[in-house]
Amino acid sequence: MNSIALFIMGKKGLACLETVLNTTAVELKFVIYATDKNVEKDYADEIVALCTKHNILHYNKNTFDETLLNNVSYYIAVAWRWLIKSNLEKLIVFHDSILPRNRGFNPLVTALINGDEKIGVTAIFANKEFDKGDILGVEKVNVIYPIKISEAIDIISVCYQDLVIKIVKQIADNSLVATPQDETQATFSLWRDEEDYFIDWNLEASTLERTIHALGFPYGGARTKMEDNIIILDEIKSIPDVKIENRTPGKIIFLDNNQPTIVCGKGLLKIEKAHYLDNGNEVVFNKFRTRLK
Repeated sequence: MNSIALFIMGKKGLACLETVLNTTAVELKFVIYATDKNVEKDYADEIVALCTKHNILHYNKNTFDETLLNNVSYYIAVAWRWLIKSNLEKLIVFHDSILPRNRGFNPLVTALINGDEKIGVTAIFANKEFDKGDILGVEKVNVIYPIKISEAIDIISVCYQDLVIKIVKQIADNSLVATPQDETQATFSLWRDEEDYFIDWNLEASTLERTIHALGFPYGGARTKMEDNIIILDEIKSIPDVKIENRTPGKIIFLDNNQPTIVCGKGLLKIEKAHYLDNGNEVVFNKFRTRLK
């Protein structure tokens, strides 16, 4: 019987583990997991608990010995961020986009910010170049905006489950077939850091709405500066524009029941709920002459 190992993180990794545990097509040798301090919830505890429940060997990334991979037919990486050096011809990577679009980092966030009509996951053979490996399978789904990142992760996790079961069955049958990517269609998604959580009020309100929704839980939340404080935007919505003779993005134009409407480069954005980064307290907007930066 062919065997696999899983390198997994997050909710999508947990979903794939649950699916693999429900099949007897291949033997799951072990699981390698990692924690993630950059998100509010990384699902590492849930992964460990599920492995323990099913008596599956599991290793933290920091204690794993890659020589153990020598006895595995294939290994599958889901939401994995680190280089796996051993036997690349055995490594199957699940990438958070419909390749060859959005190669690179945070592709789901990028797709949602850009307003892509479809999101999905692609399974590829590992390659030394940037997500350029041959394609083994794709699952995709339509999305309707507005949509928050947590909802998108729930939706795409089902795509991951559907794809992993197909790949596992092909591994069991020795029927994996890979197709080269179309390089003329390749695009790239850049890495993101703390600075990318700050929004630019010069952008269009619809873009800002998608951005704020894409950076919410389990991520740290889109933020802006108000006087000497940093606030995180929790609940917002884009509303129809009005004609402003001296348009200044970031200024409050309307204040209704402590919910400000902010001028954007084009359009308006209403903040329904926000909290302070430093103490988590909810922001009470009671000063009309306020500029967000």
